[in-house]
Amino acid sequence: MKKLPVAKFECLKCKHSDYRMSAQEVGELVPSECPRCGKDMKVVAKEPPKWLAELLALVAKHFEISDFVTSKDRIELEVAAPDSKRSFRSLLDAAKRKGFLPVMRGREGELKLIVMRYPRISRGNIAINLLLLGATFLTTFAAGYFWIFDGKTLYAALFSGTIMLMLGAHELGHKIAAWRNGVESTLPYFIPAPTMLGTLGAVIRIKSPIPTKEALVEMGASGPLFGFLVALPLVTIGLMQNPAAPDFGFTPAIYAMLQLLTFGHMPVGEPNPLAFAGWVVLLVTMFNLLPAGQLDGGHIARGLMSRGWHYGLTRALGFSLLFSGLFIPGIPLWIFGFLILLLFRGYHVGALDDVSKLSKRQKLLAAATFIVFLLCLPIPSG
Repeated sequence: MKKLPVAKFECLKCKHSDYRMSAQEVGELVPSECPRCGKDMKVVAKEPPKWLAELLALVAKHFEISDFVTSKDRIELEVAAPDSKRSFRSLLDAAKRKGFLPVMRGREGELKLIVMRYPRISRGNIAINLLLLGATFLTTFAAGYFWIFDGKTLYAALFSGTIMLMLGAHELGHKIAAWRNGVESTLPYFIPAPTMLGTLGAVIRIKSPIPTKEALVEMGASGPLFGFLVALPLVTIGLMQNPAAPDFGFTPAIYAMLQLLTFGHMPVGEPNPLAFAGWVVLLVTMFNLLPAGQLDGGHIARGLMSRGWHYGLTRALGFSLLFSGLFIPGIPLWIFGFLILLLFRGYHVGALDDVSKLSKRQKLLAAATFIVFLLCLPIPSG
């Protein structure tokens, strides 16, 4: 490996300094080059510090470096590699062991690497997870007992257990995908709430950056697919006991299909608690698979498209759903649009490797979640 030419530059006015790839000699001036004040800079040293030399050597094992510049907390490099996808994964593993985090981006046809210190990851407190789990069991049972099934203890217990099982399956899918891709994550946090359902769902916190677009798609798809596969048999069992759908004027398409396949019609009324829990989770799955923001569908979409395109899609989808009530009466899609515009105002950061293409497996996963999204879309009922 050839030694890279390195020089330390210092601004003659504001004293800002950085290291760059340069063959210039000590004492030479570079006019109007200071990134802070725009004034002249001067070469003041030719030897890089130990940390920079080691980091450049590490990157050079995996990429060909054509240029670089340091800043206060990072080093930015222009690089090239025959197989940038494989090179980045091997660099990522090596850099993490030394306490660094690489990020790969494509800019104007060039391959850019940004290397920074690996962020500190705090440990979670499992007591909080267990406390929220118990509280959500209580609030979902109370919702079933007082608001949904009018004092029927068994129905309330079945509703609570079923909806918790489906939410748990969803988060388990995310947890498995995070483990498979080397992403640090917490156990699920169930969210109790004084609402008609007794919960606002469950989440896991991602505590380390997502390495690749493939990992991003897999982590977005795994939760909805796991939850959907658990919901289907439970809804079917519930419909075999009672074929009714809740009388809200709409129902998930797959719920209506199961009604028609089982009984040949789509009755409404008080549903079986298993079926009602599934009805709720299917609608939540549909919302979660919208290709917007940091929703699961948003993660999948971000793996398929650029940062700018994804942001534009999020805004367009939010406004389209917000005004949908003017054209689709009876199905409150406007609520989803309002939530998208309220919650997702910024850009999705994407994966560390935001350049490499998806594999066939991840494209099939994305296609499978799109089919699940269509099956969960609400249609008129009754």
